[in-house]
Amino acid sequence: MNFDALAYPEKIIIAGSEFSGQRDMSKGTILVPYTDEPDVGIGDIITQKTGKREVELKVIDAQFQPGGTLGVGTKHNNLLKLKVENFMTQPHTTNTQSSIFNIGSITGEQVQVGSNNSQIVNISVQSLVEAVAKSGDQEAKSALRNLLENSTVASIVGAGAAALLGLL
Repeated sequence: MNFDALAYPEKIIIAGSEFSGQRDMSKGTILVPYTDEPDVGIGDIITQKTGKREVELKVIDAQFQPGGTLGVGTKHNNLLKLKVENFMTQPHTTNTQSSIFNIGSITGEQVQVGSNNSQIVNISVQSLVEAVAKSGDQEAKSALRNLLENSTVASIVGAGAAALLGLL
């Protein structure tokens, strides 16, 4: 049994040359022992052979370590440590970008902030009653009166419900 092959089991293609390597998917790293320095840099796309398929990986960072293998698991002395991300999964992942807006103060009755195209209207019950009372719309006054006379609404609004009914 070849124990050296177990130390670096993956086949990595860098700039057309094939190397043995070890990929740690949880850390997003690949270790590649080498004698002649591979031509690789940040932003390059390298390929990992996985069975009959290939996975494209984008190089995020590269660190060349002369003597980094200490001769363990390989005949090569030098070690290339690559930080990579799977280039092929990017179209399949959802973009969970969120925007945070820090706004000192907003005044107004209707405010819309964000990208979900929804609007939240906050108005006090008193402001609503006053606006309906000023409008002269009898249908709106009647509907609001029925709402305020409802026992559930009256228990939520409390003693103020009677005063609000007086405005109508």
